[in-house]
Amino acid sequence: MSSYLARLLKAQTASKRLVSQLVQRKGKLSSLLQRVGLKKWTDTAAARAISTTPVLKAEMADDMELATGIAKREMQLKEQGCGDPWGLGKILKRGSGRLNDPTEIPSAFDGRLVGCLCLDDRFAKWMWLEEGPPKRCECGHYFVLKKVPPV
Repeated sequence: MSSYLARLLKAQTASKRLVSQLVQRKGKLSSLLQRVGLKKWTDTAAARAISTTPVLKAEMADDMELATGIAKREMQLKEQGCGDPWGLGKILKRGSGRLNDPTEIPSAFDGRLVGCLCLDDRFAKWMWLEEGPPKRCECGHYFVLKKVPPV
């Protein structure tokens, strides 16, 4: 506040900005200005109204409006009640795994990486499953790719 007063005393004429900054501070400042002898500036500044233009604050855009592609499709599916559109939350259980009845693995693509938890093993055995005839794991189970529509 003292910097405002120092600038005001040094200036020959007070700028609108400087006076408006001083007038906005009420109470002790007005009494201080009267003691210093600058009452005429506070009166003229108080009489002059500071006008402001009302600004309409724009809202932030909704996420759905900004999203595109797969992200937008995921949001639409979540709104419709599908909490897991990619099916990542469920573990596929092996079926009988025979050649005439292989375990079906859903995929929207031509291939998918599959991990088989074979008996008496601590780690999964990974294999790349592609479209075509069933593929056999080391443990003897058969897997086949089942086409599903993309998300």
